[in-house]
Amino acid sequence: MHTRERRRKISAAAIHESLLQGYLPPLLRTGDNAAVEQTPHPSAMTFREKLWNVIHNGKGQTGHAFNLLLIVLIILSIAILPLELIPTLSEYHGMLTILEIITTIAFTIEYILRIYAAPRRLRYIFSFYGFVDLFSILPFYFAFFGTQYIRALRLIRLVKIGEIEAAAAEEEDETMEHAVGLADNEQVEYIVTHHPLYLFFGCIPPVLACSAGLTVLLTFPYHPVSLSISGVLFFFALIFLWKAWLDFSYDVLYITSQRLISQNQHILGRSINQVNYHAITNVKPFYPSMVSYLLGYGSIVIETPSAAVGHIELSTVREHEKAAHIIMHKCFPPAQEKVEALGDGQRGQEGQ
Repeated sequence: MHTRERRRKISAAAIHESLLQGYLPPLLRTGDNAAVEQTPHPSAMTFREKLWNVIHNGKGQTGHAFNLLLIVLIILSIAILPLELIPTLSEYHGMLTILEIITTIAFTIEYILRIYAAPRRLRYIFSFYGFVDLFSILPFYFAFFGTQYIRALRLIRLVKIGEIEAAAAEEEDETMEHAVGLADNEQVEYIVTHHPLYLFFGCIPPVLACSAGLTVLLTFPYHPVSLSISGVLFFFALIFLWKAWLDFSYDVLYITSQRLISQNQHILGRSINQVNYHAITNVKPFYPSMVSYLLGYGSIVIETPSAAVGHIELSTVREHEKAAHIIMHKCFPPAQEKVEALGDGQRGQEGQ
């Protein structure tokens, strides 16, 4: 299988976190704003490296499926939490405990696999998300030695969503080429993705719908009306989850070497807009609120004179100012670069 060099995003924080966890970041700086990813051939990777790519980086279809399954388990474990505190549902606490045992076993296996696959295990264990993974399972085991209210600490599992990367940013090279429709000499230099908080807030409606559906189903069991209502609530929970996953994973901006490509994934399809850099009139990064400034996310608007395209906007973006700088650098290159390009053109004419 042929592999090619692909450019992607990287931040100082990502490099720092990578060094803390003991593995080299896949992106190597080659310029002011560019970073080239050198992906080794899968046959040259060990089983631990492949496993790390799947469970930590979300690489390929297997990694996407793993992340989606992880979100489903998080939603299920949080949705049953309020049901355990309702006295009228005490007769179902045994069944709810079985569901919690299943989800906790799954999270425990995930935690063990992350330790096994981590290039430097101690650094992963003592990293931020290492503690998050650990405290995602400890409340269940501590509940055997204390009160059931200790299990409320399972809410920390929502923080695990921050580990998940947008699927479009972790596609295999060949898959990205086909999905985006790159030209022969075109490369993706940077991918603008949503902040994990986008997925976090998107998971709240399915959690509420799933919890409400379980409450109705257990409060009025075997009743046709309750079965219908709970079925509708579970259906909406799936729809909300699928939409949140698609929006977070595939609503991205591809900054390529030749153009800007905006991809928006819908439940029933996908839309792609593209604009050449010379057609962009303005790039505006901004913080919608003080909360967004404190949490480190913002919005970015790309304006064009075209009536068809109008403007392209992406909200709740991580590193939106950096993305805007890269786009502006593409649209309005520094004067020195223009002079060098003009000089190269004149020398080419003189040579002819």
